[in-house]
Amino acid sequence: MFEQVEEYPVDPIMIGAEYFAQDPRFDKLNLTVGIYQDEIGQTPVIKAVKLAEQRLVDTQTSKSYLALTGDAEYCRVLGQEILGPDLYDDSFVAAQTSGGAVALRVMAELLAQMPTRPTIWLQTPTYGNYVPILTAAGALFKSVPYYDPIRREIVFDQMLEGLNAAQPGDVFLMQGVCHNPTGADMTPDQFEALLDLLEDRGIVPWIDLAYLGFARSWDADCTMARKIAVRFPECIVCVTLSKSFGIYRDRAGALFVKTRAGDRDRIHRAVSAIVRSGASHAPDHGPSVVRTILQDDSLKRLWLGDLDRMRTRVAEVRQRIVETERDLLGTNQLAYIAKQSGMFSLLPLTDAQEEALTRDHGIHVVKGGRVNVARLGADDITKLIIAISDVTSVK
Repeated sequence: MFEQVEEYPVDPIMIGAEYFAQDPRFDKLNLTVGIYQDEIGQTPVIKAVKLAEQRLVDTQTSKSYLALTGDAEYCRVLGQEILGPDLYDDSFVAAQTSGGAVALRVMAELLAQMPTRPTIWLQTPTYGNYVPILTAAGALFKSVPYYDPIRREIVFDQMLEGLNAAQPGDVFLMQGVCHNPTGADMTPDQFEALLDLLEDRGIVPWIDLAYLGFARSWDADCTMARKIAVRFPECIVCVTLSKSFGIYRDRAGALFVKTRAGDRDRIHRAVSAIVRSGASHAPDHGPSVVRTILQDDSLKRLWLGDLDRMRTRVAEVRQRIVETERDLLGTNQLAYIAKQSGMFSLLPLTDAQEEALTRDHGIHVVKGGRVNVARLGADDITKLIIAISDVTSVK
């Protein structure tokens, strides 16, 4: 029977991690997996999380199932925190999910099961797991340009032009701050112009929030979602808190769907049914930690302080990349990196240059040139700059 199973496409991030594990060199450098690391290469458990976990150990009285849509209090607290207490109300259907990927999958299945399936429009390039998730759900999707890796800038007008082909009722899946894989975010004026177009054409906005707090601040990074929620009668918000709270393996996420009043109960039943047929129940440890922190002023201050330090470190690494290149080589090939935000950027490399970077220098990147700058220590930056110069020099 199993000989009939065909080859599945492999996530380039996961296969990159596999190649790194197989590399025998001691001085190899892994810039593939998207996790935050501090200056000594660790992904620490932040203090507020430790304290919240201990509180749960001391006070939690049951490990019984929650509702299919999870802990209602977690959803309420998180919804109000992200969207604001004045915006988050009963017009939203909410579900606690196992990270952002499950939130995306639940929504993709809901759209794919509609009698008339809407087209989901994606940015190119964009997060590498969107296409596998949408494909597995049987959803319809198309792409519009977003970023030119050669010019190293957003091609905003081309994106808007591409969306002119969308029909009323279609959906536009966009990322919030710290765009993955490019690191290039729309300006506030560009974002407003995008919302104008979506509203004029009757396109439903779907925003994926994965790096809140890594661009400007937690509160400022929620602005995009709030602008969407206040303006559109229907919208979709997916959230993962892996990076913001440093709880990658504990899978804290959520799905928020804003509906018209007459549709709410039906959408809630649909989301519950899809959850039941898949994940069934979301894990609760990570979300309980998040809820505990957000409901305690002292823990929240501790967490926000650590989040600010993580954001500052990433911004400093970006700046040091630019300064190191300038000091070492007198060039500004990577100057654009300091203008971007979040953990990811695309290196200006051809496929052959990418291969040479790994083969000759032991530096592993995601196919397409994506690197996680948060994984760079001080010595790593120099190694990377020299390696990029070597593989891009004319021989």
